[in-house]
Amino acid sequence: MPDSFSADGLRRIRRLAWMVRLLCLFGLVVIGALPFIFWAQPEWIAEVAARTWNLTTVQLDLGARLWGLAAMMLPTAVSLFTLWQMWSLFGCFAEGELLARRPAAHLRRLGLGLCTLSVVQPLGQTLAILALTLGNPVGQRQLSFSLASSHYLELLFGLLLLALAQVLHEAARVADENAEFV
Repeated sequence: MPDSFSADGLRRIRRLAWMVRLLCLFGLVVIGALPFIFWAQPEWIAEVAARTWNLTTVQLDLGARLWGLAAMMLPTAVSLFTLWQMWSLFGCFAEGELLARRPAAHLRRLGLGLCTLSVVQPLGQTLAILALTLGNPVGQRQLSFSLASSHYLELLFGLLLLALAQVLHEAARVADENAEFV
């Protein structure tokens, strides 16, 4: 633990780390289970397809739902990876590892995860819509690609975390060099 961190400051960091890790655990369970629950319920799919994606005719057979689930597993997998990196980063913080290379690596992977998520979320939605309409008669199939401001913000926050990770990595390198002189 660096001398520049007070016991009270480190205690606050540990408390925050515990809360964030608890939220990450909750997110892992919900985000990991939700696609399976959603794609198993044709009524819910039909409601979301009509209200959110403006689809009037969808195929809700098992094959279409399995393809929809597969399409959504890409953003789900990236979300789980990103949450795992946040869990690991705050694990480092809870252990008092603050200005070090390991948290910098987790922060970098967290940033990469957010940047990747900004791309795979609209792609997953596009493929899910295609899965639900591919079995429709010719002329009623739909291919829809949309971007939201949340995708843009994910990209920006991901890039911010990549920059902060580089700064943390450099600070850890300088701290390691300084420790060698002592």
